Amino acid sequence: MPSLAVRAGVLLAAFTLFTPQLSTPQTFGGVGERAQGMAGAFVAVADDASAVYWNPAGLGWPVGSVFDAQFGIADETVFFAAALPALGLSFYRLPTVSASERRQNEGSGKVPIRSFSTGNVGVTINQTVVNGLVIGTTLRVVRGGFEHQPGRTTLDLDAGAMYSVQAFRVGLTARNLRQPRFDDEFGPFSIDRQVRVGVALVPRSLPAGVHGPFSLAFDVDLTRNAGLARERRDASVGGEYWLVQGRIGVRTGLRWNTLEGQERGVSGGFTFQLPHSVFMDGHLTKVKDSTETEWGLGARVTF
Repeated sequence: MPSLAVRAGVLLAAFTLFTPQLSTPQTFGGVGERAQGMAGAFVAVADDASAVYWNPAGLGWPVGSVFDAQFGIADETVFFAAALPALGLSFYRLPTVSASERRQNEGSGKVPIRSFSTGNVGVTINQTVVNGLVIGTTLRVVRGGFEHQPGRTTLDLDAGAMYSVQAFRVGLTARNLRQPRFDDEFGPFSIDRQVRVGVALVPRSLPAGVHGPFSLAFDVDLTRNAGLARERRDASVGGEYWLVQGRIGVRTGLRWNTLEGQERGVSGGFTFQLPHSVFMDGHLTKVKDSTETEWGLGARVTF
């Protein structure tokens, strides 16, 4: 089993070295290989350390890991998180692109496109309100800036809730509640507040692994977010299935912009268990009418 996992990882790593990364606007996603392999349908699943991003309340999952730590990379994106059921610590760097807010006044007819990235250090805590209902928050120190411009450090806050009844879950998460603001010579840029809701069927059976035997999920944005050419309000549907007593996981998903239906992306992902409770994850996403492919690789320790 380990040799198969290593071979598969080497092949995927070699492939991704020659695969360009999409420059993405502000949307949910970019971290967590399981979440991205399910095309972002993860708000009501969120039962690993990536819950610090997807839904802070997810760390209090009713059945799952006692400890989960993961590291992921994808071109300019880096993600690290370690979590217990009541506490999570995280760091991630996310690139994005933005258009100038003064596009109507610049006179050239062209919209300046700016490369922007943030580094985020977060602490996540959660609290059980009543049986089956958990709320959580992630307080983040955000360092952001445009290329060749001085950066700015500020605070931001995410919040989430998850309600579980047997194998069914409903999740709600809100990111960027303080809407951090940054500036350069083209004008101001604010990180949009993002609210997303999800529902999931997540039966859990320990012989099938802490995340198995399967998950089925649907997410939809409740807010509109800025894109390069148009606004976005994404929806996602995805699923994963675990084989060989939780040693191999496969997943797939579909995401689309509900405001512009032809903007669709298809995702797929995998997990292989290595020795000593180490798992290797990966995903690929292909966007319709684009020659580029999103990719990511990660490693997790879960028990």
